[in-house]
Amino acid sequence: MLSELKKHSQSYILNVASKTAYQAVPTLATYAASKSFVILFTRGLRKELRDSTISVTCLSPGATSTGFIDRAGMTVLKERAEKFSMSADQVANIAIKGLFSKRAEVITGWINWLSVQFTYLLPKGLIENIAAGLYKIKA
Repeated sequence: MLSELKKHSQSYILNVASKTAYQAVPTLATYAASKSFVILFTRGLRKELRDSTISVTCLSPGATSTGFIDRAGMTVLKERAEKFSMSADQVANIAIKGLFSKRAEVITGWINWLSVQFTYLLPKGLIENIAAGLYKIKA
């Protein structure tokens, strides 16, 4: 695939992670960890391809109105997520703009960006407790 992309004067790869990738999330541990992998994979691939015609970007959206919560059976989180949710069109527009600007990472929305910055500044235990409270699924 890379050999095909290298044939063009400019090519783009967009990988999709999640805002959850920046912290451990109780009840979504595997999901958050797999999205962390996407970010690190994208960073590594971007460095590998830096001298090529291929630009690699990682998108990390927050809550997005796609029906994911319903399909995942997480309806107890729906009300909370809808307060901060962006439409799929909004996320796609931000992603495409970042992709064609050759940005390394794109975090959609200023609230999502701010929450990611807190993961770098605050103690991990505090961030994990906050995430546990936000994603707590009531029995």
